[in-house]
Amino acid sequence: MLSLYRQQYGADGGLDARSADNAIGRTSLGLWDLVLRESLQNSWDARTAKNGRISFSVDEYEMSLEQTRILTQEVFGELPPHCKSTDLHKHIFDHRIRVLVISDTGTRGLGGPIRADVSGTSGERRDFVDFVRNLGRSTTKGLEGGTYGLGKGVLYRASQLGLCLIYSQAYHNGSIEPRLIAVSGGDGDYDDDDSRYTGRNWWGVPGADGIVDPLTGSGARELAESLGMRIPMGDDTGTSIMVVAPDFAGVTNGRDRVAAIADAAMKWAWPHALDTGSGPNVRFQFTADNGSVPGPEPLNHPVYREFASAYIEGRKRIMDPTYESNWQTTYTPIRSKRPNQGLGLLTYRISHTPVATGSELENSVALLRDPRMVVKYLPVSAQPNGVPVFGVFISTPEMNEKFAKSEPVTHDDWVYQQAAAARNFPNPVRIALDKIRETFRVLSVQGAKAGSGVASKGASRVSAALGSLLSGFSGNGAEQQAVGSSEGLSTKRPRKASIRQLAESSLDLLDGEMVAKYGFAVTGGRPGNAVAVRVAARVVTESGGNEAASPAEAEMPRFIGWMSSNGLLSSEEVLTVPVPSEDEITAVFTQPADAAIRVTATVEELEIARS
Repeated sequence: MLSLYRQQYGADGGLDARSADNAIGRTSLGLWDLVLRESLQNSWDARTAKNGRISFSVDEYEMSLEQTRILTQEVFGELPPHCKSTDLHKHIFDHRIRVLVISDTGTRGLGGPIRADVSGTSGERRDFVDFVRNLGRSTTKGLEGGTYGLGKGVLYRASQLGLCLIYSQAYHNGSIEPRLIAVSGGDGDYDDDDSRYTGRNWWGVPGADGIVDPLTGSGARELAESLGMRIPMGDDTGTSIMVVAPDFAGVTNGRDRVAAIADAAMKWAWPHALDTGSGPNVRFQFTADNGSVPGPEPLNHPVYREFASAYIEGRKRIMDPTYESNWQTTYTPIRSKRPNQGLGLLTYRISHTPVATGSELENSVALLRDPRMVVKYLPVSAQPNGVPVFGVFISTPEMNEKFAKSEPVTHDDWVYQQAAAARNFPNPVRIALDKIRETFRVLSVQGAKAGSGVASKGASRVSAALGSLLSGFSGNGAEQQAVGSSEGLSTKRPRKASIRQLAESSLDLLDGEMVAKYGFAVTGGRPGNAVAVRVAARVVTESGGNEAASPAEAEMPRFIGWMSSNGLLSSEEVLTVPVPSEDEITAVFTQPADAAIRVTATVEELEIARS
């Protein structure tokens, strides 16, 4: 059975167990976003090879009767007073308890000394004591993904009891050593008898001084296996962390909890789920009660595929500065003038499959630095043509440290005030953010100008993954009208013919093909005459103008025909309509899956010979 060690304050002071949790501070991120970001970043930082790949798994399950007995009697057989873990028994239902296990392989594991006061050999890493014993981060570790070493407090926050069981396999003295220890966090300090305690607790094997060390060797591995933990193979290294009695923040059951973490992996770690040639950087796996939970597949998601596509194209440009992408992608190097240096590359796309899902991520730029996890999504100006823009900014390796130091503990923002700038030199983080925003402000102004001619007054944005439809009109009084509008429908009919759109365009399937439908009505015209109605569709450029010719590799809209309520009228682009006319006519075009289109309509009155 593991023994409990309660940390007392020394005569020279100390930190209570809430320090790491309090250091996280206030954040807009949800608990499970924080859990994913912190644990995955720790795993990525610990990869065994700089260009290597890792596996990352999240499993939740209800322990069996025997597993619950082992956890409560052999691991947590002793409980401290005045702590959240004191109430462990209140979280056991029908003699079972729920746990969440986060594990990785392809990583170093938690090696090095097991005591914080031991220096270790020259050059030896101190991963175990930094994660298990210490609060904060040694400056000798460099930046890697984190800069503070306090984010691990979120793992204790994820437990209703503040309890985690940590198992790791790492090389020690030339061979792999299994290590297991339990830790609590998030408790306040308290008095017991005549002593004052920090609230920090460990469960392990007691040393001569009463401080516990990890259980090691085959006993550690057998105990982890008996609890149902996913652990590395015997000849591999890695770490598994069990969160005991996970919190219900924002979820109602275990599957929802794992799904929330999987969603967070999609939102913040999609670059690592992409296969850029030799497989994804991270192999994700999520399960709940032995059932699989879908992991991130950004290229199959209507929103994240936009960012992923921009990232892939941007990465190619970084690797080969002469690389040119397709017509949808724009590269904008972000530079400072004083000193003259590159800050990063902004890559954005006007549309892949324009969406109108109402996603908060439309018209935003994903900010990335090493280790290529999304720091935040920076909102940018929307385009007047209604086509959403998605961008990715990747900092240069030389600026990675500057951007990292501008981040709070949770690494979810770039706060330029925190970035140290040389005396009398501008702040590079502020310059980068300002230039990104300005890029899209300029596009917005250009788009407004380009759309002021025969373009419509509005844009019709359609459902996810189906494209975007835009309309424009020419001819007398040509403008979009709302359904039921009485404008232009007075009893006195205008003598000159004009055309108007009756409502926003819509999508439909026609013989298995996605088509866009535009409803029109012809008004005016000399009775007894006829009008020729012509329509045309063009791809919309990023500034809101029309593409005169088919862009390379781009599918163009194709005219299908005119339809009325009675069916197909004509497949000719020019439709002759007798006037006056009360009928609605509908122009039908194919809707490309990867473009926004604008449709224009014109009318020409035809003189009919009279006897």
